[in-house]
Amino acid sequence: MSTEDLPEGERWLQQFFTAKVFLPGDKNWRVGKNFFVVKSTVGKLVKWAYESSTGLYPKDPILVGSYREGLHLQTEESSNNFDFLIPVRFNPKLALISGGIAKDSSSYEHKLPTFIFRDKGVPVSRSGTRVLVDLEAMGETYLEVHCHKQEDEDTEEEEFEECKESLSHHNLDPIQILRDFHQYVEMALDPAYTHPRQNDPVFQQRLFPSKVPKIDDRTRQNTRLEALDLDGPAIQLTFDEGIETVPVNLMPAIQGAIKLSSQWLREDLTHLSDWWDGDLTNEKKSFLQKGAAVREVGPELVPKGGFWRLSFSHAETVILEDIDADGGQRKAALRLLKFVNKTRWVPEYGKVLTSYHLKTILLWCCEIYPQKTQWQTLLSSLQALLRILSHTLCKRNLPHYFLRPINLFSKRYKSSNTTYGPLALEALRYEGEVMLADVVGYLMPDRKPQDRCVHEESEEKMAALREFKKKHQEDLKELKRMEDEQMYEYMEMGEE
Repeated sequence: MSTEDLPEGERWLQQFFTAKVFLPGDKNWRVGKNFFVVKSTVGKLVKWAYESSTGLYPKDPILVGSYREGLHLQTEESSNNFDFLIPVRFNPKLALISGGIAKDSSSYEHKLPTFIFRDKGVPVSRSGTRVLVDLEAMGETYLEVHCHKQEDEDTEEEEFEECKESLSHHNLDPIQILRDFHQYVEMALDPAYTHPRQNDPVFQQRLFPSKVPKIDDRTRQNTRLEALDLDGPAIQLTFDEGIETVPVNLMPAIQGAIKLSSQWLREDLTHLSDWWDGDLTNEKKSFLQKGAAVREVGPELVPKGGFWRLSFSHAETVILEDIDADGGQRKAALRLLKFVNKTRWVPEYGKVLTSYHLKTILLWCCEIYPQKTQWQTLLSSLQALLRILSHTLCKRNLPHYFLRPINLFSKRYKSSNTTYGPLALEALRYEGEVMLADVVGYLMPDRKPQDRCVHEESEEKMAALREFKKKHQEDLKELKRMEDEQMYEYMEMGEE
């Protein structure tokens, strides 16, 4: 169907999308060129990190995130960012125990053992997204422990001590991984180095020294390594590419280590019926599809906030890969909603909604509306997303797509006043309702409305929004200040 044959509202929306949200032509070419340059450079940096760490990063970087999933924006005013998983070498399997932790999680170890082995995997537990090791539980099962200590009598106490000894000498510490990787990348970008081990006398005596790819001076000059943030999961780089500055995130990740039990899938993999009280005709089918995706690629572990945490970026990519195979407009609708959040809601309220929030909305929305008809137009697709977004904002609960009962809206502001969290969600609920009443009018307020009933409903919703903002004017200013200064923390509710 040509653009001229579309209904007027859909035609306006399609034109807005191609003019503002996802620019084709020269912009598309620049994004592709930037990705080619970034991918090539990141590949070289990982090879340097492999040599620097004597083999800790043996695999190529893996593209994840919005660009890989086809959910990225392509606007004139901003550059695309690229995210890569950097696989970390890890030997033993970890068996994820179902459910949360019954006792204080501070008594568990946040490092992961590398020289403790068990046929059925080393048992670990989780608290929220955090993966934790219970040394006492490991001491109760047969384990093969490698450490510097001589083996004595085979008692439970000795096994426990051997586990502690091995973990102190052979572990993957999430904080140290980030620090070391940051240092390896810094070395690779330093013009003083032609090889990461050029000052290692043992390496210099090798008959055939290993080679690393050359990183030319121009690349080093145009690539900036940002300061290390141990609260985040990534090493951040900035590439200067002509007229654009391209942000890149490199996330060290342990892949294939978590062995999921059937019990975990039944009890921890979130069901739609856990939070949605509408039509559930697609519940069983969608749940099995989600379980299959998780079993196929599994979760990865990324270092964040001093812990190894479960991430499902690869599984999300698998699920989202063919969601528009029926010709639907799901990805385009999410891009448009991300554009509205970035250009209108974030400047006014702060980054209350993140890209991950909105992607989770899309994942749930595909289950709630499995019918093809719902997604045939950009307008109907966007309306579906807005309905689910409004529902979650009203309930103040956006469930994690994989881990129950984590609420992705559980942000705590560092203030004695506890009203800011609900206030932030309430403000966006009003915005979402105004937009849902008249999507085209919300995006293009200068356009003359065609439907009188739609216009009246939109005006009614807009009046309610204005009244809300007037009533909470000072609190909304304080909310924006706290958001800008990142005066908040995320609480994984239900499992602390």
